[in-house]
Order: sequence, then C-alpha cells, then structure tokens
Amino acid sequence: MVDILVFITGISMGSFFHLVGERLPLKQSIMFPRSHCTACKQMLSVDEMLPLISYFLLKGACKRCGARLSKLYPLIELLSGVLFLLIYKNVGFSFEGVFVVILCSLFVIAVVSDFLYMRIPNDLFLFFFPLFVIYRTIYPLPIWWEGAASAFFCFLTFYCLDRLHPNSIGGADMKLFCVLSFCFGLKAFLINLFLSSTLGIVYAKLFSFRLREPFPFVPAIAVSFWLYLFGYDVLEQNGGWFE
Repeated sequence: MVDILVFITGISMGSFFHLVGERLPLKQSIMFPRSHCTACKQMLSVDEMLPLISYFLLKGACKRCGARLSKLYPLIELLSGVLFLLIYKNVGFSFEGVFVVILCSLFVIAVVSDFLYMRIPNDLFLFFFPLFVIYRTIYPLPIWWEGAASAFFCFLTFYCLDRLHPNSIGGADMKLFCVLSFCFGLKAFLINLFLSSTLGIVYAKLFSFRLREPFPFVPAIAVSFWLYLFGYDVLEQNGGWFE
C-alpha cells in the first residue's frame, strides 16, 4: 500500500516538474495561468489534469481542439513515479531520502527544459544548490572537503575543454556535473562523465545528429546519474549511497 502511495505521489510530482521545466525557461509563473492546452489555450478541467491517467483517457489529444499532446507529459510523470519508488525502496523515509528526492527533482526538471528548449535557466540552480550545500554541511562526505574540491576540478576540466574546443559542452551540462561532483565527490564525477558521454554518443548516432550539431545532452547526464545512484552499490556490494 505504501509503495502505491509513493508511486502515485511521484507521478503527481512529475506533472509539476514538467510544468516547471516548461515554464521556467520562458520566465513564466508556475502558478498562473492554470494548466491549459498549449494549442487552443483553454483551461484544463479536473478530469484532464489527472497525472498519467488523463493522457490515456484523452488518447493523447486535447478534447477541445484535438491537438496532439506531447508524449513527454506521461513519460516524465512515469519516470518521476519510478524514481520516487526506487528512492523509497533504497532509503525509505529519511533525511537522506529527502536529499535524493530534491536532487532527482532537479534532474527531472532539467531534462524537460533541455528537451523543450536546450536551455536551463540559472534560477533552477540558484534554488536547488543551497539545499545541497545545507545537506553536505550537516552530512559531509567522508573527506569533508572532497565535494568542494571535486566541483572545482570539474569546473576546471570543462573550462580547459571549452578553451580548447569552444562550445563543446553547454553551460547547464557543466553545472549539473559540478552539482554531482559537489554532492558525491570525484569518483562520481568521473563515472558519470564516462557513462553520460557513452550514452550521448549512442543518442546522437540513433537520432542522426551531425558532428558538432547541438543536441539535448542533459538526459544522458540524468540517466547516467540514476544508473550510478541505483546501480553502483549493487555492483560494488559495499552498501549505502552515502558511506
């Protein structure tokens, strides 16, 4: 029963994450106007705003104008539900769990913004990063200064890369890597850099992006992070994300 409630909560939060990721880069309020069809601008009724369910009841189209709805809506809602359930299964209701929920929320919102606009506003990082600083102040890494040192190393790496090959990586991508470095240390940065680079190459090949053509790289970073978060300890058999 608890699992179902956690999953439903995650799906509901996924709907909110999509709204934030959709509106924040456009500097629109996340409160007003109410949720509406992006094609005909009509406000959605309650039965049209049921996370995940409404998309399938409406067969992926607005019931007023018939415009097709983006498949990103149900995908993000389902993804968030799965993430919340995995977090609950791994750490339950705990302070660590709250931290991971906040971190995963940042990545889900960033994925939406990157898919839609290939742009992630600084406001998103300015909101979330102080929360990570607070957490790591209360629960520091085993080597307390490793987070800050790893974030600096990450920044320096991408700065040098940008000097050698300008515009080879987006500013938002760099900031997400710095967040991971600060929260989990140097090893996490290196693992995620390798995994995301591999996933990015596969994604670019599958969707036929040309050499040096920009493409959404945040989803590759996010997937690599989630693989690291939920799979690393299983492979290492050392137990605990935060030890």
